[in-house]
Amino acid sequence: MTRKDYTILAEALRIPSNSFSKPGYEREASGVSCAALAVCDALERDNSRFNREHFLAVVRGKKDLHSHPSRNGRQS
Repeated sequence: MTRKDYTILAEALRIPSNSFSKPGYEREASGVSCAALAVCDALERDNSRFNREHFLAVVRGKKDLHSHPSRNGRQS
């Protein structure tokens, strides 16, 4: 998979996750969160260098969609 593929997956999960942050949508948000974790598991199996924490931060809107995980432990 390419970086573009990872970005597409993060974006697909990010949009619903942000729209379900309102009260009353807890069940939907939980489903999106579970899906994001399952996607992370699959991406880790595919790529040993996959940065799970960075991917989830992007999905949760805490990092920019096009940000890069650092290679030395610091996030950019």
